[in-house]
Amino acid sequence: MNGKPFNYEPQTINLQLIRKLAAAEPPEKPREIRDKSNRLILRHQPTGYIGMYVELGRGKRERICNARDILDSGHTLTWAKAKKRALSKRGQAADGRNFKAERDNAAAIPTLTDYLDGVYADWVAINRRSGEATIARIKSAFDGFLTYRLDAITPDKLESWKTRRLKKVRRETVNRDIAALRAALGRAAILFRKKFPFENPLADVEMLPVDQHRRPVRALTAEEKGDLVAALAARDDDKRAGRHRGNQWRAKRGVAEMPSIGKFADALTPAVMVSLETGLRRGELFALQWPSVDFKDKTLRVEGETAKSYETREIPLNKVALSTLRDWWLQLGQPKSGYVFSQDDVPIQD
Repeated sequence: MNGKPFNYEPQTINLQLIRKLAAAEPPEKPREIRDKSNRLILRHQPTGYIGMYVELGRGKRERICNARDILDSGHTLTWAKAKKRALSKRGQAADGRNFKAERDNAAAIPTLTDYLDGVYADWVAINRRSGEATIARIKSAFDGFLTYRLDAITPDKLESWKTRRLKKVRRETVNRDIAALRAALGRAAILFRKKFPFENPLADVEMLPVDQHRRPVRALTAEEKGDLVAALAARDDDKRAGRHRGNQWRAKRGVAEMPSIGKFADALTPAVMVSLETGLRRGELFALQWPSVDFKDKTLRVEGETAKSYETREIPLNKVALSTLRDWWLQLGQPKSGYVFSQDDVPIQD
């Protein structure tokens, strides 16, 4: 550094020039040196940073590297590699690649949090009964991923996550967590396909193997089923009697009475009865809609998108299931659409 102003006139950019520029005093404002023969540009910042760029056309340039890295003996970047990188970018630009558009598209890809709270929340509110619970599950299980852009959630990161997660929960839980996130990212690939290129990074991730026979499923015995049905009926009777007593109290005091309770106190009894008689899984039960119930043909239809097998199937209704559904339908005012059972109306505990 001799205090003399550096020569920023157009000149040949080579390793010697980069060394001289690195040793010079930083300029008071950004200055550039251009090499017209190979279209390289060195941009010297007041901070001392020296960026190397390649000119791709009028008003278009792409960054190649921090030129000081070339001078660092411990860095993998060399002058030859930097020139090769610049030549490659010029070739790609000539073939029509738009680097700026790619950067803009990448910048538009949201973080996991923004996606879950934004377009995905809007979508699941309309298309999934348990949408809010699914979002809550993803946020809880993948809290370390929330600030990542969607395209940054890679199979490698998921493998590291699996190792940590398996120390806390069972394999089945890990698989359910992955399925929830994978489905959310799969939906993102569809929702964003017109805005920017994005593919589900977890599309091919395999689930953990689990022991399918570790927890055998046991059907209720006839005695257990009878006890359950009796308990449900007693519960409905108690709530009906309670409503009657409450209305008597209101009538004496001139307070508006509550509606009388019909055959069922709420959705719990019909939901359990239909599940017992048809074998519907919990998700299928809560996804069931009235148009899928055919009282005339005595069947109900399970839609493929809500079934575990992803296949639509029809289930015949026996006498108990048919009468239960019909009584519930009449109690609700004979609806023509909507869900048969609302998850919010089926209390797990009283």
